[in-house]
Amino acid sequence: MKFLIFIGCLAAGFIAIRYCKWLVDNTGIRFDWAEKFLGPGGTYSAWKLIGLGLIIFGFYYTFGM
Repeated sequence: MKFLIFIGCLAAGFIAIRYCKWLVDNTGIRFDWAEKFLGPGGTYSAWKLIGLGLIIFGFYYTFGM
């Protein structure tokens, strides 16, 4: 079961990183806090950080670190 969660987190993280512009343009989800703290384009950076966080979470959850 943990392996499936790892694969899901890996896929979701990859999608969030690879398609962050598509996610923002088509869903309209913008993070005002990211624009404030990360500067212009902060929403795109936030999506990439979320994707990276998902990948790291999946890795740690699966391998018990």
